[in-house]
This record gives sequence, C-alpha cells and structure tokens, in this order.
Amino acid sequence: MANDKTYTIYSHSDADGGIAAALFSKFINDKYAKNGWNIEIQPVNHVSSLGEWSLMEIKWPCSILDFTLHPSLLSERFFANKYALEKKGESNKSVPDCYWIDHHPTGSSFPFLSELNTAEILPNVITKWDTTAISTPGLLRTHQQELGLPIKLIKEYEEFIDFAEIIDGALYATCEAAHDFSSTAVKLQVLFNPGHPAIDKSVLYKRIVRQIVKSASIEDLFDSDFIYSAIFNFEEQIFNKQLRLYKKNTRLKGKVAFSNFSESREFAGMGRFIPYMLFGEAQYALHIMPSFNKGSSSLSCGINPWNKPKEASKHLGNYFAKNFSGGGHAFVAGGKVMRHEFSKIEQLLEYLNE
Repeated sequence: MANDKTYTIYSHSDADGGIAAALFSKFINDKYAKNGWNIEIQPVNHVSSLGEWSLMEIKWPCSILDFTLHPSLLSERFFANKYALEKKGESNKSVPDCYWIDHHPTGSSFPFLSELNTAEILPNVITKWDTTAISTPGLLRTHQQELGLPIKLIKEYEEFIDFAEIIDGALYATCEAAHDFSSTAVKLQVLFNPGHPAIDKSVLYKRIVRQIVKSASIEDLFDSDFIYSAIFNFEEQIFNKQLRLYKKNTRLKGKVAFSNFSESREFAGMGRFIPYMLFGEAQYALHIMPSFNKGSSSLSCGINPWNKPKEASKHLGNYFAKNFSGGGHAFVAGGKVMRHEFSKIEQLLEYLNE
C-alpha cells in the first residue's frame, strides 16, 4: 500500500513554481501525512533538451502548479488510479484532492485547458486558472479561501510569496536591480535556475523546496547549504561574461533589442534583462539561443518592464503558440525555430515593430 500512496507535485522549475510547490507540499503533508501519503516533487520545463513536456504522463493523485495543462497529458490511468485506491478500502477523506492551478494564458500549440472545458476534461479535480495573477504563489494567496488553503499557511509564507511576485512579474525597480546579486529576489531567482554545468538542477530544486517546507525563513534557506554561496558567486561571474557577450551579439532593430546567438560559438546562458541595459529605449527583447536539438534554436521574447509598449494589444504567448510551438504570457513567451524557418524571425520583428 505504501508504494501506492505517493502524491506528486508537478511544478514549473523556476522560483515561481518552486515556491508554489513548497506551499502545496506543506499543505498536503499537514493534511494527509497521517494517512500515509508521501510527497514527490517533479520539476517541469516547458521545453527542454529531454523533450516536450506534452510527451510525459501525469500520475494521479497530484497537483499541477504554474504550468498549462494539456488533455494529452492525461491517460485513462489518471482517473483509474483513484478508483483502484477506493477498491483497496481508501475513503474519500483519506485520499488527497487533485489540483490544477495556473496563471499562464497559453502553454503551447497543443489544445489547452480553459475555464470552459476544465470541468469536462478534469472532473473531480480542483482547478483555478487566473491569468490576471502575477505569480502562482500570488494566485494561492488571492484565492486562498476558495482553494481551502489555511490562512495561517499563507501568512507564514508571506515573504516568499512577495518575492515570487517580484521575480515572476519582473517588478524590480530598475534593470540594474534585476542583476544586483546582493538582493534577495535575485538570489532566489538564480538559486532555482543555476547555470553551473556540474549542478543537477532537478536535485537542487527538490532540495530547495524541501528546505522552504521546513522553514519559511529565506535566510534559513540561504544558510542551509554552503553550496548556495558558491552558486551566487558563480552566477555573478556568469552575468559579467553574459554582459560582454551580449554587447557583441545584440543589435537594436526598431523597437527590439535583438540578441542573436544562433551563429555564435560563445553563449553563457540567457540574460533576460541584459538587452535593456544596452538599449534602454527598446520596448522588446528577442533572444535566439543555441539548442540541444539539431536543426533548431530556442527563441524567447519579452517586453521591457521599464519601457513598456504603448500598444498593449499584442499577445506574445498566443503568437509563439501559433508560430513557434511555444507559448507564455501576453508579455513574455518562448518557443523554438527550425533552421529552415528563420524567415519567421523576420516576420516576428515586423510584428513587434508594427
């Protein structure tokens, strides 16, 4: 029976998803550990070198946090597992609920869930889809009562929730502040997305989530492992290298700071806001990055939080879902482009400069 009683939390592998996973881990553990349930954390990328997330299967029972869920992820076994447990004598009260909670308006070119079809596709799953939410932890705070989360839990993790809002909403005071490695927000962000090649990001992610569950103190998190200081120092060095490389590979194309690393032999990782340090007048930043997949490159685009476009009708997530097998929010999106489809990038530049 013990092997059957695993509750999986699938969460986006960034600070937003990680903090949400920690809150939900504590929530589920406090409520169901007495019934023998163990929690497993499964970080998820939208698109990775290991393949599309849509090719994986979600196991019941679980929580799906900060990620747009597609019907293709759900096999017949997803709901069959519930009935199998009930046949073994588990009562409804002793089996945790399933949750799907997200704030992304779109996730990929596959059909995705919406407020109109969730009840049909996900019966008996508690869902909350709020595209106005800045972050998933912020969504949990806003809809705490509706989701049945204890207010005590939300208040306990208020500091983490506030920083999740800053990180996922790019609510830094200035572009320079977004790269200030003495700030708590930047430290949290890089801790969930380290660039060091020797670090197993999945293992680190799970360790961070466990520590947050253990203590709602950010200082306790930073002090919990000596390797974190090494990560901060390494990431600051990487940023300085990124800044040099971005100066070589970034050009201003109308309203767009275009960083093209597709033909570059040097790439130190994406510097999300570095183009705005070079071209403060830019309203968008477009990145083309090397990919592990032969014949294609990764693509990312977002608006300048400190110089937003006056025309707010463009929805980058929908554009990338339609044209680059990707998706995202209205103001930030990612996807991939094949070598023979690079003409689409010129079309994107025209779209952004309209």
